Amino acid sequence: MTDEDFIREAIKEAEFAKQAGEWPFGAVIVKDGKIIARGACDESSTKNVLGHAELRAISAACTALQTNNLAGCAIYATNEPCLMCASAIIQAKISTVVFSLKRADLAHILRQRNLNIHHLAADAGYEVEITSGVLKEEALKLFNGVKK
Repeated sequence: MTDEDFIREAIKEAEFAKQAGEWPFGAVIVKDGKIIARGACDESSTKNVLGHAELRAISAACTALQTNNLAGCAIYATNEPCLMCASAIIQAKISTVVFSLKRADLAHILRQRNLNIHHLAADAGYEVEITSGVLKEEALKLFNGVKK
């Protein structure tokens, strides 16, 4: 499967979230070419700020692999991970991050503080490969009709 195929799977998760009245964010985690975990935003329904798609997927991947070290895994997300999710990605040592849409609010915060996921990962002692813009137009359509 390709990056596009895995992003399509993340988009499916985002569609589930949207149908449930959540923000349309989705993520999947891949190891050795296979999806091992999925996550959809459920922050509103669970009334829990930790209900981010990436955090849900990371938790499921840790359970599936019975470890908190996800080195060798890739996370595919519909949106650029927020600072909380980026920190979790780094703590889990996920090797590759692929996402569709960049977040303008996040970019502004990161520029002001001269931070990015590369620097955060380097501070933690490892490198992360990042690809953005995969199926950007498809992911953008998720926000049609969203009112929050």
